[in-house]
Amino acid sequence: MKIYDAISLIIKAVNDQVSNCLRYNLNCLDPPCITSGQLDSYGLKSYSSKASFWRAVESIVSKYSGVIVFRGRFGVFKLLIVHSVEESYRIENTSIYVDSLDCEYVNCSIVPKTHSLRIYLEGSYSDRVIFRMNIITLLKLAISENPYFRECLERFSEEPFKESNIIHIASCSLGVLSKHRIIYDVLFNRYPKNIIEVLRHVPVLRNILTSSHAIKGEGS
Repeated sequence: MKIYDAISLIIKAVNDQVSNCLRYNLNCLDPPCITSGQLDSYGLKSYSSKASFWRAVESIVSKYSGVIVFRGRFGVFKLLIVHSVEESYRIENTSIYVDSLDCEYVNCSIVPKTHSLRIYLEGSYSDRVIFRMNIITLLKLAISENPYFRECLERFSEEPFKESNIIHIASCSLGVLSKHRIIYDVLFNRYPKNIIEVLRHVPVLRNILTSSHAIKGEGS
């Protein structure tokens, strides 16, 4: 599987996981973005296609884990991408995978060993980690406080490498941040004039805008 296709699938899975968190009122403090057990839902049913996906994930981890997504006034924010084989928890009679805390409130089945992928946003200042949150949790909170962000995420997940969708979700994210003035002032030296100015602080989105064709051509 090409890296481009794997990233697209992961982003779609993230959107689906966030939707499940909201639909079933789950805590979702540290759920996986995707597991082997969920790949059937995305058309990867054979062993070889699943193995190809996880090989692509390993390439993504080696290339992009630790990538800087935002440079603010007081440090940087990075994406941590973690692929592991571990015991996982699935809500009974569904393909929804959750963290162990949610299994205190819903009936879960334990999956002894499965591939799983988690993504975290980590903020650091002077080599000291000051913030780390599961991306599913972060997006769930964003939608809970700002319901319009749900449409932004769904649109982005449909075509994540489309320039207009990247700019749109960046604009939506700016709108969410602007409601939290303290956080906003920490991130920006001054109020951005437009979304293009915001993208100057977001290297990963800027790079995607300029090099998405190169990503599409990468293989597993």
